[in-house]
Amino acid sequence: MSTVLLLPTKPARKLIIKTSGLAALVVVVGCQQQIKPPVTEIPTTEKIQSSIPKEQADTGVAIEPSLPEQIDWNRRSREIARTELSPFLREHATEVIEKPKIESPSPPKIPPKSSQDKIEAHTPIENTPATQTIGETSRSVVSGAPTAIISKDPTKTAAKLLSQNQPESAILTINGVDPRTLSASQRAEILSIKASAYRQLNMTIAALRFDAERLRYIESETLVIVARKILEELDQLPKRILSDLSVGTDLLAGMAHALQLKTTRNSDAVSQWLRKYHNHPLLKANLSDYDFLTKAEPPKDFEISVLLPLSGDLATAGRAIRDGILYEYQKYRPNLGIALTIIDSESLTASVLAQIGRSSATEFVIGPLQKEKVATFLQTRPEVPVLALNRVPTNNLELKSPLYSLSLAVEDDAKSAVNQIAREMDLPRVVVFHYDSSLGTRTAKAVHNQIEVIGGSTAGVFVLDQKKPEIAITKAFGISDSNDRRRNLSKTLGLRLEHTPRIRQDMSAIIIHTDPKRAQQIRPLLDFYYLEDTGVYLIGAYRSDISDITEDLKNTNVIVTPWDLGTTAKIDLSSRQHAKGVFGSLVAIGVDAMRMAIQLGFGGSTSFHGETGYLTLGADSLIHRQLSNVRISKNQEISVDLWKPLPSLLQSDLSHAE
Repeated sequence: MSTVLLLPTKPARKLIIKTSGLAALVVVVGCQQQIKPPVTEIPTTEKIQSSIPKEQADTGVAIEPSLPEQIDWNRRSREIARTELSPFLREHATEVIEKPKIESPSPPKIPPKSSQDKIEAHTPIENTPATQTIGETSRSVVSGAPTAIISKDPTKTAAKLLSQNQPESAILTINGVDPRTLSASQRAEILSIKASAYRQLNMTIAALRFDAERLRYIESETLVIVARKILEELDQLPKRILSDLSVGTDLLAGMAHALQLKTTRNSDAVSQWLRKYHNHPLLKANLSDYDFLTKAEPPKDFEISVLLPLSGDLATAGRAIRDGILYEYQKYRPNLGIALTIIDSESLTASVLAQIGRSSATEFVIGPLQKEKVATFLQTRPEVPVLALNRVPTNNLELKSPLYSLSLAVEDDAKSAVNQIAREMDLPRVVVFHYDSSLGTRTAKAVHNQIEVIGGSTAGVFVLDQKKPEIAITKAFGISDSNDRRRNLSKTLGLRLEHTPRIRQDMSAIIIHTDPKRAQQIRPLLDFYYLEDTGVYLIGAYRSDISDITEDLKNTNVIVTPWDLGTTAKIDLSSRQHAKGVFGSLVAIGVDAMRMAIQLGFGGSTSFHGETGYLTLGADSLIHRQLSNVRISKNQEISVDLWKPLPSLLQSDLSHAE
């Protein structure tokens, strides 16, 4: 499906000076560092207002404008974010080989910044914090140099390392096994070893996650014992930690939530739990303390309210998203009990928004779209999960329920480019170009932030002139300085000198935020300045006729959404007015938003290939998008790299791992 292409190392260019009668002089140029039917569409608020007691309504809320930033619902409990080792450790661990030799997989090389960073679950499309210890300060996670032992029986070897108090090496060794090749009993054994290793590392939540995942693959008495043990350990955690854990969709979240329901036994909450975790192993354990789950009535329909601007200036955008939501809803309608209500958010006041967030008729909200509407809605402290279609700051808000965020942010495009580069080369060092615009500035900032996450660096950020982009290019690569040196030397010697400017050799790739028209101009310009061998990654530059301009885009990568490439959904919706042109991407995000809402509501995988990219729900509650990569080779051949996540024994959809 994809073609792996390693960028070649750029050979050093020679600076040659010819003279008529003098010996050749070498000039050294300074180098820089390199539903359940029917669907109801409601343009007014009468229905909502009539179904909710007036005493629940809030007053209006004042909104202060502020810049967007990451939403961090789980900020108080960092440990729940990370449970796996960095792929860097797998790559760089010292190998002790026993015959016959077994080749280990080659994950991307992602170096950590410190030893503490070495033991974290690293998913390239997520920028989330490292794990932390509950209750006390952990010792240094990596002491010395942990090694991965390659043997005939990695499981047995890892168990031995564990008995020798070498948890890091045990985890490294066991991570060399492809989970797709394992039986249920083998998976259970590996998960048990990982749980024990993380306990030795004093990482309680991480260990519990592996214990919970183990429940998928064990039965009868063992299932009862392990389930009860997990519940007992969860019961010892602080309430705020337990509350944080119950927010997710994984097995441990289900158990944490069930532990909370044990006290309240609220029928509506139990119904929600059963819908979300209908296949949870806890239901098979038949624990007497949790019979309220097995004896409860079947869950009711999943009520989703959609808040979109269907009138006013943003009506076209809102209707485009609505078309995507309805398309995905129709796919799930025959098999799932879903009630869908679509509400025009244009004229909704803060008090009405508060009513929606506290209504017993709503279990999940998609929207709003406008940033100010999102901010207003969140300040009413909704009591149901919200999937916002924009990102707003939440630092000063005490949220009562999970907040998720999905948007077409240019930051996702920038991170995608960096992550693609990270899979192709070690310690990448990139030069960033952008035109003078807010999107360009945001792109450059996002690249800088993400390049640090994966262990690389930024060699410089340069603003391209609208009419003369070559000014920034010659400056960025030292060409201007080289030409200045030639002129000075020529003047000193009184000779006319010929030379080829030596460009800086400290960059791995070039990232450019531009538009399709300018992209066709910028790549040849780079070639003119001796950069034809340097890989270029374009953001915002994809066009449907890209096959017609490959001559101008040789050795270039274009970051693009799957929707742009032509998905099944795009083909099915091609006759819809809003699926065409610039609003097509909004239809795509509507499709993804509906699918993510269903996955969250019914406990499905929150990582999947969507219309706008490979979507992953991060520990920060942001839905991260890893875009695809259209690769144009030096021979003008076109290939498409669809992002494929690394296999993990902690994937919620492990049994269906690709």
